[in-house]
Amino acid sequence: MGDFKSVEPLHERFLDMIKAKVGEVATASGRFTVLDDEMASAESQYMMREDFMDLPDEKRREILEGLLNDYTLHCNITKCKFTKKTGGANGYTCVVTLKLSVVNAASDKAEVADERSFVSNFKNMIVKNTKDAALDDALQSMTEKMTNYFVNNFAVYGTITKYDGNEVVINCGQNQGIKKGDTFQVKYVTMAKDGTQTNVPVGIIKVKEMMPDGTSTCGISDGKDGIIEKFQNSSSTSWLQCKLILK
Repeated sequence: MGDFKSVEPLHERFLDMIKAKVGEVATASGRFTVLDDEMASAESQYMMREDFMDLPDEKRREILEGLLNDYTLHCNITKCKFTKKTGGANGYTCVVTLKLSVVNAASDKAEVADERSFVSNFKNMIVKNTKDAALDDALQSMTEKMTNYFVNNFAVYGTITKYDGNEVVINCGQNQGIKKGDTFQVKYVTMAKDGTQTNVPVGIIKVKEMMPDGTSTCGISDGKDGIIEKFQNSSSTSWLQCKLILK
């Protein structure tokens, strides 16, 4: 998670509520694993320890792959206005406007991958007893739109874990919103000792079935020989990465 800033003065409690809700929605979309600065620092330190190097190759690939696909989520809170209601139903309503910016963390120039503004539903506001409840209601009204934004604009990444004939298994599935018929581009990723990486396209796979364990079985649409060859040559620093092709 990147910076969450308010254009106007806002109590830290409300700022934390907004940050928590955006992080919750981003995680639930299956497109992101949200780490704050402290968690990211702890993960980096862990990767320098000997016990990380003792992990099985597949587990180390999973962690390294996650680092290669990082985005940083920033938010400008352009409006968070509470209105106190008296007469009839007493309490508060809240209107919230958020501008989310998703930055490609792998870019030296902090390039913005995409950004979008969201406004809470002010037409059907319900009077709540407290400001906290009013803010929560406003944020809840934005949940579906934010979820659709994350799902439709950011790809799922996975790894091929095994193959059998014309089929492969990838380590992502229904938990990430994957559906039968979804198509993935397969790349062979190699990481050098200095942390730089190369990505070479090798083929295309298409989801045939989502499995109960959260994986997916896919048919190989293109590049079968290359996919099998590169899979057999995989190691802790080279693997087959799958990226969902957004429709």
